[in-house]
Amino acid sequence: MRSIGALLISALMLTGCGKDKEAAVDVDSMAGSAPEAKDAIQGGTFTWGRSGDASYLDPAVVTDGESVMVVTNIFDTLVAYEPGTINIIPWLAESWETSADDLLWTFKLREGVKFHDGSDCDADAVVFSVMRQKDKDHPAHVGTFAYYSDNFALLKNVEAVDKHTVRFTLSRKYAPFLATMSLFSMGVVSPTAWASEGKDKNGKYKYDFAHHPVGSGPFQFKEWKIDERIVLVANENHFMGRPHVDRLVFRPIKDARARLKDLQADGVQAMDNPDLVDIAGAEADPDLTVLSQPGLNVCYMAMNTMRAPFDNVKVRQAIALAIHKKRLIAAAYHGIGEPAATMCPKGIVGHLDIESRKPDIEAAKKLLAEAGFPDGFETELWHGDVQRAYMPDPDAVAIQIQLDLKDIGVRATIKRMEWSAYIPATRRGEHSMCLLGWMADYGDPHNFLYVLMDKDNARVGSANNVSFYRGEAYSKLVHAAQEESDPTKRIALYEDAQRILHDESPTVPLVQIPDFRVVRKNVRGLYIYPVGGEYFRTVSFAK
Repeated sequence: MRSIGALLISALMLTGCGKDKEAAVDVDSMAGSAPEAKDAIQGGTFTWGRSGDASYLDPAVVTDGESVMVVTNIFDTLVAYEPGTINIIPWLAESWETSADDLLWTFKLREGVKFHDGSDCDADAVVFSVMRQKDKDHPAHVGTFAYYSDNFALLKNVEAVDKHTVRFTLSRKYAPFLATMSLFSMGVVSPTAWASEGKDKNGKYKYDFAHHPVGSGPFQFKEWKIDERIVLVANENHFMGRPHVDRLVFRPIKDARARLKDLQADGVQAMDNPDLVDIAGAEADPDLTVLSQPGLNVCYMAMNTMRAPFDNVKVRQAIALAIHKKRLIAAAYHGIGEPAATMCPKGIVGHLDIESRKPDIEAAKKLLAEAGFPDGFETELWHGDVQRAYMPDPDAVAIQIQLDLKDIGVRATIKRMEWSAYIPATRRGEHSMCLLGWMADYGDPHNFLYVLMDKDNARVGSANNVSFYRGEAYSKLVHAAQEESDPTKRIALYEDAQRILHDESPTVPLVQIPDFRVVRKNVRGLYIYPVGGEYFRTVSFAK
């Protein structure tokens, strides 16, 4: 058996995103967290301004960032991240061991942990939380479990050894397993809450957990007024101690400038996704602080390989050669960010350090002619209507790409869609081209190269691989990397996989940008986490 100290954990090399020379602000000079809470007061309400409301608050079901940032404060996972880093630390689990063949993982749980409803958060609750996702006949198998499908296909069994010990059995070696245990979808839920209203005629629990969640986290659910606010209150009995603030409020304010004005008026005390053009002004405001950290993200354009003409590799290569990424960054990102060369961002171990394609209009036209489209073709370019950290201005990104494609004779009509309809439609493969992005859930290339690009995740209706790329050679490499424990060999497999993606071009990686938060000067202990979500346990106000 090997102890925690002997485990190999995939790490991020946070060496910083490259900064375009035209950037209007000095990102490298900004802090990644608010000051420590040495002069903090206890109590008060901390209100977070964000670009949209949550969809659900069931950690096993949610997939969108707006929901994730709430559930990461309500639920605990077996392992977590040290504040502001990707260093995995014990959380609900005090320690863990693996078998010599890496197929058995045994976690020893903290004793005395309670859910917000007063019931025990123990090994049986962990088993319940996992099996409700794995077993379709489980009474709490309510909803769609996309993250489980993407990350736990190799989980054979989970069992309670005793009240405070739980064991996971894998069918094959799975190098990212420990990192995936930090996922919000592995948040441990209260079996008592689920069972509190009985079962329906189909044998499923009636309790509306997605809107009335019960976890063991530092904050507990109080109320949700759709499109107005979600209110959480401090968990007085959290095993890591009571949070500093009494109430945590999430307020959806769709427009970034409106969020900033509310922040300046102290209606909210912090915000995400600032308009990049406003960052310099916010930095100059004496009442505000701009926080920044290298972003582990990628904004990309996916081409639906199930649809002509994007089933032709030469067409996809031509599209890739038409995109002028530096011009896109200047026009839509105000010079902040850098061209993305692969679907695995810089900062993730396994990223292939190759130069991003330079635009070449003549070469692109030649490829289109060879593919049978000497005069180009007509198509649609879809994008959502909600700001994301990787795409603060989706309209501007779409317009710039439309202009670039026009240079090679590809006439793209832009279709702007409501976010709630956009994601399901792309997962069903109804688009020809679409704009999306991904922010790291955990610090491993598997989270990008398998989840976003492997054929396993090209399931029509629930796809994260919305290019529906099903490259066999690529898939063999990514699956081999999942099982490889030697870090050097594992990195080499992922690098080879990225070379294949670069050649076959089912997507065009566009931009990688830093993460930004803007906070009031009196906010203390707020960290930008490189992966996972938003965590407000340490937040407080200065005296």
